Amino acid sequence: MTGEQKALLGAAGAHILLLAALSIGWQWQTRALDPAEEMIPVEFVDIADAPRVTEAPKPSQEAAPQDNSAPPPAEATPDPPTPDTPTDAVPLPDSKPTPAPKSPKISRSDSQPLDFSKLSNLIDKALPKAKTKPLDTSKLATTIAAATPKQATIDPRAAATLAQAIQAQVAPCWNPPIGGADVRRMTVVIRADFGRDGSVIGTPSIASQTGVTSGNSDYARAFAETARRAVLRCSPLKLPPKLYDLWRSVEINFDPESMT
Repeated sequence: MTGEQKALLGAAGAHILLLAALSIGWQWQTRALDPAEEMIPVEFVDIADAPRVTEAPKPSQEAAPQDNSAPPPAEATPDPPTPDTPTDAVPLPDSKPTPAPKSPKISRSDSQPLDFSKLSNLIDKALPKAKTKPLDTSKLATTIAAATPKQATIDPRAAATLAQAIQAQVAPCWNPPIGGADVRRMTVVIRADFGRDGSVIGTPSIASQTGVTSGNSDYARAFAETARRAVLRCSPLKLPPKLYDLWRSVEINFDPESMT
C-alpha cells in the first residue's frame, strides 16, 4: 500500500468518527428538550394558609429524673493533737484597760474680803507724819497693794482710804495762801487723770470750791491755783497698779485744816 492510499484511509476514518460523534450529540440534545420528561408542575400557596410551625416544648426540670440517693457520709477528720502546756510557762497578766489619770480639779480660791480696819490703821499712822516730814509713799503703795486681795471688790470705804493716801502724797507740795481765819475755812476739789505710772495726764481742773466769803474772796482764786499746782508738782504719784481702775481719774480734796 502506497502512502497515498494510507492518507485516504486515514481521512476516511476521521470522517467516520466525526459523523458518529455528531449523531450521538444530536440524539442527546433531542432527548434533553423532551417536554414530557423535563417540565415539573409548581403549585403556589398563600402565606396566610401555610401551617405554622410551633417549637417543641422544652423538657421541664421536674420531668427529669432526680437522683435521690444520699451522698456518701464524709469521713470524720481526727482532731489535731493538743500541744502539751509547759509547766514552767509564765501566766500572762490580765489585759485590763488602764484607767486614764484624772485631771486634778483646780478650785478657785474665793476672794477674801478686804480688811478695811487694817488698811485704815496703816493710813492713819502714816498721815500725821506728813506734817513734819515727807511720807514714804513707796511703802504706802506697797502696803495698800498687799492688803488688797486679788479680785477684791472695792467699796466706798476703800475708795476713801485710797483718797487719803493720795492726799498724803500731794500735801507736802501744797502751800496755800493763808491770810486769816476765813482762808483756813476754804476748801477746793481738784479733778485729775493719771496714767498707769502715776503721772498726771493733761491739766488738772477745779471741780468745786467751798468756804468763799466776802472777806476771803480775794484769796479764793489763788487758793485753788496752789492746789492745782501741787498735783502737778508731786506727779508722778506712787499708787498700787492693781487698783489703777480706782485711781485713774480722781477728785482730790484740799483742806487746810487736815493737810497743813
